[in-house]
Amino acid sequence: MATGDCRSTLAPLAANLHATGEKAGICTEMTALSDLKAEYFDTAPPAPDRIGFTARLKAQATAGASALLLPMMRAIARDSIGGESLDDAWAVAQRLQTRGLAHTLGYWDTTQDTQADVTRIYVNAIARLGEASQDGYLSIKPPALRFDPAAAETLARTAARAGVRLHCDSHGANVADHTFGFLRRLLRHLPAELVSVTLPGRWARSLEDATRMAELGVAVRIVKGEWPDAPGLDRDLRQGFLELVDRAADLGLRNAVATHDVELAEQSLRRLAAEGAPAELEFIFGNQSNALIALADAQEVTARAYVPYGRGFAPSALKALRRNPRIALDMLGHMAGLRRPS
Repeated sequence: MATGDCRSTLAPLAANLHATGEKAGICTEMTALSDLKAEYFDTAPPAPDRIGFTARLKAQATAGASALLLPMMRAIARDSIGGESLDDAWAVAQRLQTRGLAHTLGYWDTTQDTQADVTRIYVNAIARLGEASQDGYLSIKPPALRFDPAAAETLARTAARAGVRLHCDSHGANVADHTFGFLRRLLRHLPAELVSVTLPGRWARSLEDATRMAELGVAVRIVKGEWPDAPGLDRDLRQGFLELVDRAADLGLRNAVATHDVELAEQSLRRLAAEGAPAELEFIFGNQSNALIALADAQEVTARAYVPYGRGFAPSALKALRRNPRIALDMLGHMAGLRRPS
């Protein structure tokens, strides 16, 4: 299978679909093709247990509740929730900028978004970031672009003209090689200092991936990771995170420590500082933000807020509430008629 291009996986199945004339065969092939597309192109974080019936029900209930809560959360917590549009996200980024925070914008797609839709949305975001003389960059989701080489070239050329960094978010371990292939295509038209990628500490492969990224000269964002590793390879989240931090420090990588765990963030930044490795601290604005900002100030590193936007963020709205209980209290006050949205 060609690295960075899942079409080589889907093409034989699609060809077989068109060649099959029997109704039952067509239905079977269509189902298989749909499942394969979901496996490679789905960008939604996985449920804790994909095979558990209870977990699936919980995930569906969470997504439904989040979708209902998101509009009110946007009204109550304008500094935390990016909304559905680029204008919504940009307004949040500008408010956070006044607090001294840098930003990265991240569009969260849905299954209704086509590759062309997502490409257009990213191009518009690059233009917006390029027009502003601020410390901001764009986080992109290669699976939403179907790992398409033409999309990589379009975005890379657009970003190069605008001087905007493109960051490849991490998704399932099964598409990691495709993500890195997409990143290499970006590097054909974009200098390494304008390209970065996420590495999950929970994946065993991330230690070697860090070495590969050092060879390419790109920066990394270190996260615990929402997607599990292959069976039998998953590691302890905190231990894996710190081991990856140590590897990044040894390699002299440019690093972004991305966590809401203040203690873990402090340990990581101290280890990176001890080796003289450049670093910054990233997080979605929430209940630990003041402590994280104070930590970044103490360590003299950049504090950066990840600003998610798009309808795909709706299933994560409840996670945002857990990160920031103040929003929940404000929402309760609003529903009781005690407070109004600012």
